[in-house]
Amino acid sequence: MKPGAKGQDNMKKIKNILSDITSKDDNKDFDLLFLVDATASMGSYIISAKEETKNISKELRKLYPDRNFKYGYIFYRDPIDSNSDIHEVIDLTDDANSIPEKIAKINARGGGDIPEDWVGAYKLVNEKISWRDGEKVIIHLADAGAHGKLFTLSDKYPDEEGKLIQELEKCALKKINIFGYIIEDDAKNTFTECAKFYRSKGGFFEVSDFCPPEMKNMMNINPMMGMNPMMNNMNMMNMNSMMNAPPPMMNNMNSMMNMNPMMNMNSMMNMNSMMNAPGPMMNNMNMMSNSAPMQMQMMNNMNFNQNAMNSVSMILNRK
Repeated sequence: MKPGAKGQDNMKKIKNILSDITSKDDNKDFDLLFLVDATASMGSYIISAKEETKNISKELRKLYPDRNFKYGYIFYRDPIDSNSDIHEVIDLTDDANSIPEKIAKINARGGGDIPEDWVGAYKLVNEKISWRDGEKVIIHLADAGAHGKLFTLSDKYPDEEGKLIQELEKCALKKINIFGYIIEDDAKNTFTECAKFYRSKGGFFEVSDFCPPEMKNMMNINPMMGMNPMMNNMNMMNMNSMMNAPPPMMNNMNSMMNMNPMMNMNSMMNMNSMMNAPGPMMNNMNMMSNSAPMQMQMMNNMNFNQNAMNSVSMILNRK
């Protein structure tokens, strides 16, 4: 080797590395995909996804004007357990204003057993999304875990475990950053196991609770906020029925009180007071029943927005 040839080779390597870093810094593309469980229990979160898309887009453009954002959605269900369930995909687009119209007809439905089709969801991530070369982020919202015994101990589809691992490995090769948000504890174990595997492959996978502690505390203080709107309406209907109940029903209630000492006189006195309550009191109770779901929806919207902003900011600011 000629004198200095080794030094020239080293300089060439350094230039190649610097060129690679520069090209990465110059790439302003940022792809943001929302991966949302769309089974029946996720209705309010799908509403939030619909309502907050434009707000998230506006905030990101304002905070990071030099970035080229694209947004997409995958709404997944559980065709493994229910043939009528289908997944729905909205590929990445830079026109965030068009997304609400595209997802307007998407509703929460289906989902037979507790686990959902995470394999199908991540298969769509790898095969149906037009990822670019810049930063890639998935925000995954779920209240139920994946099929497969590693993820759900009592699951009846053990083959799904290996399939999900394969799809996650493909995502890691694409260098997709994943943020998993736990809505209910049923999803916690799956997110934990997926994150553990993903990190072992050099990928970024962070797991957090969707609801901040203060929101959970508020729900504990005011249980009505955590009620399903349909349940609220049913409870109010039952209460109205009791108010108009004929004497035999009251006799039955007295019998119940005698059979069950826990239904003490204080409870009955309170119930009698409610049954004899004037119109304004019942109106207030109806307002509470109707406003609790509205409060819950507003908080869901706020959390959806904040989680998205935090996730994007973490990736953009980690350099």
